[in-house]
Amino acid sequence: MAAGGSEFAGRRVVITGAAGIYGSELALTFAAAGADLFLSDIDAAGLDKVVADTGLPRERVATDHTDLMDAASIGRFVAAVMARWGAPDIVLNVAGIYPFGDLLDVDVATWDRVMAVNLRAPFLITQGLAKAMLDRQVRGSFINISSGSAALLRPTGIPYGVSKRGLEWLSQGFALDLAALGIRVNCIQPGVAIREGADGGSPGEHVALMKANNPMGRLVKQGDLSATVMFLASDAAEYVTGVVIPVSGGATLPRRPGIATGAERRMKAAGTAS
Repeated sequence: MAAGGSEFAGRRVVITGAAGIYGSELALTFAAAGADLFLSDIDAAGLDKVVADTGLPRERVATDHTDLMDAASIGRFVAAVMARWGAPDIVLNVAGIYPFGDLLDVDVATWDRVMAVNLRAPFLITQGLAKAMLDRQVRGSFINISSGSAALLRPTGIPYGVSKRGLEWLSQGFALDLAALGIRVNCIQPGVAIREGADGGSPGEHVALMKANNPMGRLVKQGDLSATVMFLASDAAEYVTGVVIPVSGGATLPRRPGIATGAERRMKAAGTAS
């Protein structure tokens, strides 16, 4: 559907972590659908690139270099969104950090940083912007980006998993609290995406293992996440709230690792025969 005919034309969309691999995909997707954007990220240069990539005129896209470790910075960001729009229609809490390390070696500063960015920031942003929606009678939608680590513990990312498990409970708490007012809150567990950089990045061996263990045998590709986000943000999902949707090729399905499925055995046999 062309942007002019999209139900998202003119919708006011907030995205945190907009310079990241997930956030930038979502920014481009909503821009193409005709939405107006308010993009947040601490990475100023990355944020400027995303704005340029959207092709939107400056009157349709605003930015904020928010420090999600700082409650005052988050407060200023929420106030800036309200000053521009009064209230948004759709809020995507995408920002997150994933430092790798053994649990016994995690220091207090790292623990606090993970919890602040991944859990406290979505709480403050959702709380503030939900109040703005209530004041202006906007039946809005919040979509929070969780992780398969909320469902399956990974030894080198325990603080991250704890923060994402907390985010899912927080999302369901907000969903329950706001349902009668027509404001929806949902979560997505996206598949693994490759991201460069030591802070929040994924070591090569981790990526290879995740791909090898994925039932569909691949990592997340462009469009996997945004398709589900667009559904949850749309009127088609107006009766959907408080859910957690894995978009990960079955990565969080409970199973014993290393045991081939019937389909895998057939594929192997067919490959051998050929």
